[in-house]
Amino acid sequence: MIVILEPIRDEGGGFRRETETYLSSHYPGDRFRIVALEDGPEEIGNFTQKTLACASILRHLDEFRDASAVVVDCFADPCLFELRENLNVPVFGAGETTLHIAAMLGEFSVVGPGQNVASWTRIQAREYGLLDKLVSVRGVALPLEGILKNEKGLYREALSACEKAVEDGADVVVLGCTGFVSIADRLRKEVWERFGVPVLEPLLTTYGTARSLYPFIRHGKRGLFSGK
Repeated sequence: MIVILEPIRDEGGGFRRETETYLSSHYPGDRFRIVALEDGPEEIGNFTQKTLACASILRHLDEFRDASAVVVDCFADPCLFELRENLNVPVFGAGETTLHIAAMLGEFSVVGPGQNVASWTRIQAREYGLLDKLVSVRGVALPLEGILKNEKGLYREALSACEKAVEDGADVVVLGCTGFVSIADRLRKEVWERFGVPVLEPLLTTYGTARSLYPFIRHGKRGLFSGK
């Protein structure tokens, strides 16, 4: 069974329910397990929170021992390499996976929240060997916590950012945060109908990739992930 890792604290279970509803609407009948961290950060919007999330994840490795694959449900890919080093199943990061899929479709722009989104996205694209495919980064004028509480405002801001990304010359638009799931289907439909440009939502893209590939691949235990 694929395990979806929510690397943040999920008080009240809202993220878990939203993730389950969203994935089940696209893959009805699929069985997966969602793991949220009781001692994780409230959000991951900076490097400190990313490090705190990784520390929490490493304290809960037993949650993933019986998984067929792990999907890290955060575009920042917290603890991605550490999980690969410690587990014997394939681990798919929402950021890494979606950026590589986008690069297969052409040159891409990323739309995301936070004042640091442009710099952080360039760091990710460089780390994943995709900087030359990155056309632009367009921010939404909402703080990270605001995207979870203002769906109407988020849609308006995200649509405007997608329009600018298309003007920048993007062949495909990547939503640079898995917190966009509440608007993703409607946004994808409108951007495609108006511009003929695909929009990739990272959780759906990564789950679909993991679902297709996990029976056939695994991370090697020599070299990069040998732990030596």
